[in-house]
Amino acid sequence: MQLLSSTAAGVTVVTLGLTGTFAAPPAAATTTTYSVTHASDPYSGRSIAVRWTPCLTRSGVTTTTPISYAVNTGGDPSRVTLVQQALAEVTAYSGLRFHYTGKVSYIPHYAVLHYPTGDRLMFNAAQQRAATHAALVIGWASASKTNMFRGSEAGVGTVSWTGNSRSQLRIVEGAALIKLGVPLRAGFTTGTSVGSLLLHEIGHAVGLNHVSTTSQIMYPVLGSYTRASYQSGDRYGLRLVGRPAGCFVTPSLSPPDPAAIARAAGISVTL
Repeated sequence: MQLLSSTAAGVTVVTLGLTGTFAAPPAAATTTTYSVTHASDPYSGRSIAVRWTPCLTRSGVTTTTPISYAVNTGGDPSRVTLVQQALAEVTAYSGLRFHYTGKVSYIPHYAVLHYPTGDRLMFNAAQQRAATHAALVIGWASASKTNMFRGSEAGVGTVSWTGNSRSQLRIVEGAALIKLGVPLRAGFTTGTSVGSLLLHEIGHAVGLNHVSTTSQIMYPVLGSYTRASYQSGDRYGLRLVGRPAGCFVTPSLSPPDPAAIARAAGISVTL
């Protein structure tokens, strides 16, 4: 049996207009400081944290497996540097390594599977890999160019994972998108900065979920309280989905293909 899935989460910027004055955060419901997705691994039969492959051990030899990534700059080439700064912080706390493959025009989006009971959205991981030859795409796009943004979201991050009885379950494709036109402070600064938003969405793209504590980057609303770097809970979560969690011992599978899933189910799909 092959198990595959995808998930996405965004972040909202709270402002009182376009003047740079920010609203107070909602009260946190709990003291949770980190959260990662768990899923049943058909290879081991255990519930595991869903994560990328940081390294692979085969026949007693361990090799590091960098995550290839491409950037859609949304027309501003300087954003490549922003992405590289954010990924450097991810590496510092998770041990995950990244390999830049270049700029792309591709914009991540969902496929729409038209089941008789209603439409279902699924990250189009297979199409993204075929178009970009990268495992992770980080970019800027207008809301009219993708169906990944919902409502007032300023950004969104998503991952797609898969596994079967011969291959351990893991993330095989991901994306992080920033919505063009959202008023953000430049660089990595406290408050609603583009750097903080980028760290949040990349956090989703490496396996982190939203938390209910405003002091953490993974809190779902950016405001004047938002930090400029990952905090203690974020860092703990990054270790849980990073190299400290251990190497894989089986090769990964190809990214899930919504078109193939639709054919097998006898339904139509909008790619």
